[in-house]
Amino acid sequence: MREIAPQLYDCIPKRRQKQRTVAEGLAGNFWARDIRGTLGIHEVGQYLQIWQAIANTLLNDEPDRLRWMWTADGVYTAESCYMAMFHGSKLSEAWKLTWKTWAPPRVKFFYWLADQDRCWTGERLRLHRLPHNARCLLCDQLPETIHHLIVACPFARQVWHDIATWLRFTCRPPEGDTTLFEWWQAAKQRTPKPMIKGLRSATLLVPWMIWKHRNDCVFNHAQPSVGIVVAAIKEEAFLWVRAGAKGLGSIVPMSWDVH
Repeated sequence: MREIAPQLYDCIPKRRQKQRTVAEGLAGNFWARDIRGTLGIHEVGQYLQIWQAIANTLLNDEPDRLRWMWTADGVYTAESCYMAMFHGSKLSEAWKLTWKTWAPPRVKFFYWLADQDRCWTGERLRLHRLPHNARCLLCDQLPETIHHLIVACPFARQVWHDIATWLRFTCRPPEGDTTLFEWWQAAKQRTPKPMIKGLRSATLLVPWMIWKHRNDCVFNHAQPSVGIVVAAIKEEAFLWVRAGAKGLGSIVPMSWDVH
């Protein structure tokens, strides 16, 4: 009772809490007679909850045994425990793009946050009543959401266009009316199979570098520059290839000038 009705439990004298057994409490509903004091609305609600829970409970002489509630036969299994950990969770549709892509862990984590709309953009800061910029620092036109920042912003769209040209994408760069994941789903259908892994890495690389440039503008008062971001993306792509991003290496030009 202490776990499921803590406020009602506090209305029972401590001596009764320690001495009354379950069998004694169920017999003749003595558990209800032990309640003392004035009951508020929360205590009454918990009283009704307890009453309903034990209304059809009967005790017998069989010994108590542990029963695992996550399997039909009541027997514990590691698999059922693992599945129970995710009970009630929501599956992200972009999980494969997020976690099955060659990219540094911090970049994957950033995109996971972005997909959940958990990045501290201007709009999110506003909702939490924290200091924020009224408009996106990169375009100075619209409020800064994560979708606007990495896809819809004119600044971001110019970066995507330049990188798509540099990497010779066979698909159009993202448009403002689709999410990054929706664009990726459509883009991979128009991309030759040998280039898909590289396209996937680039899909995480570009937003990550835009986000870093945005932070540089916020915290270091840098001036927005498409050229700087594009050059930084090219340099970072080269480092990813050297670190083992073979898919990205298949689409990065063999010879290029980051400037």
